[in-house]
Amino acid sequence: MAIGGQTGSVTRFQPLRVLLAGRDRRYIRVTSFLLEQRGYVVRSATPDEAADASKRHRADVVLLEGDRLRTDAARCAAAIGALNPNTRVILMVDTIPPGPVGMTMLLKWAELDDLVDEIEARTHEVDILPAEDGAA
Repeated sequence: MAIGGQTGSVTRFQPLRVLLAGRDRRYIRVTSFLLEQRGYVVRSATPDEAADASKRHRADVVLLEGDRLRTDAARCAAAIGALNPNTRVILMVDTIPPGPVGMTMLLKWAELDDLVDEIEARTHEVDILPAEDGAA
């Protein structure tokens, strides 16, 4: 829980770094262009290269295409998290399955504002925890 029950925001001094990992070249080109217009630094990679590319480019957020095999996408997300636990992974899908999945999912062709909101929500949430010895 955050101090005072509130979650603080982080002031960024650099633009967020977003990695688009997928095979849909049209989606990658369009989304890269739109996110760059919003001030993000965008790189792309195939899903097979996503974990290494996220570490190499120090990605803050990875948008991972996940419609082919969701188990492969889950493994890739786990590998990204193992290399850099601070990197957020958002699974981009054509259809959202019913029921719990355990990963953040967003429709691939959703409104850009929805995508930006999700990127920002995943990178601005910071819980400030008190020190274990009670010191602030």
